[in-house]
Amino acid sequence: MRDADIERKPPWRRRAFPYVLILPGLIYIAVTTLVPLVYSFWTSLTFNRATSVQPPHFNGVRNYVDVLTDSNFWNAVKVTAIYTGATVVSEMILGTAIALLLIKLTRGRKLVRLLLIIPFSVPPVVIGLMYLLIMDRSYGILNYLLSVVGIGPVSWLSSPDVALWSVIGVDLWQWTPFVIISAVAALESMPGDVIDAASIDGASSMQMVRWVVLPLIKPVLLVVALTRALTSLKVFDVIFVLTNGGPGSATETLSYMVYVDAFQRFDFGRGAAVSWLLILIAMVVAIPMVRSVLRSDVA
Repeated sequence: MRDADIERKPPWRRRAFPYVLILPGLIYIAVTTLVPLVYSFWTSLTFNRATSVQPPHFNGVRNYVDVLTDSNFWNAVKVTAIYTGATVVSEMILGTAIALLLIKLTRGRKLVRLLLIIPFSVPPVVIGLMYLLIMDRSYGILNYLLSVVGIGPVSWLSSPDVALWSVIGVDLWQWTPFVIISAVAALESMPGDVIDAASIDGASSMQMVRWVVLPLIKPVLLVVALTRALTSLKVFDVIFVLTNGGPGSATETLSYMVYVDAFQRFDFGRGAAVSWLLILIAMVVAIPMVRSVLRSDVA
């Protein structure tokens, strides 16, 4: 449509025209996001159990009370917190440190980036199956390598003390390259004159990293940390393949608890309640990080 045609339209039609253009997108978001959210919230307020002869009916906040007084829920909160904290902190530190080393590469930089893309581009289920073989107690290559140096076999996925950290190790292998690539991109976009000025002023390598480089790439690192925190909070697929939440409940996260309640016990009301509590926890984690990102962008 030409600009002249738009100008000849009445003022109210000109004001409404941009909203008409985004209307299909708004309808799509409403159908695929808002409607399921509202329905799941309503389900969380109902007794909705497929194994019961009682029909679904409204029962208020009883599902939330049952969940919040269940020790299994608080164990899942603890497991999720350990998993999220360990993966995000380790990946951010390790990824940023490796990026600072890789930025000095003069040859093979493109090949290194290509190799780094592979881990987080592979589907999590495939990664889970791969590490299921690697960490097998009897036939896994990891225990074989340990036996070469005289260390006995380790029950990587069947020991309550080791299983969660084994899953965390898989996450580190998969997502640390994502942090590395993001940090390298941020480092390459830094203004060169600031680095040159710091060098002229006699700043050491550590001082330059601490007072110049890290503040400049802080907004990017905060966004990456926020992304990783949210994806770690809802981790399910790798745990489903590797441990099924076990042994016992050693690796049962909140997302896996939703799956157990809704699709193994067929208690859809309780499963929806756990999922909404997970959403609230994600908001508690995300809001301060989003504020930090906004403040860093303004600064």
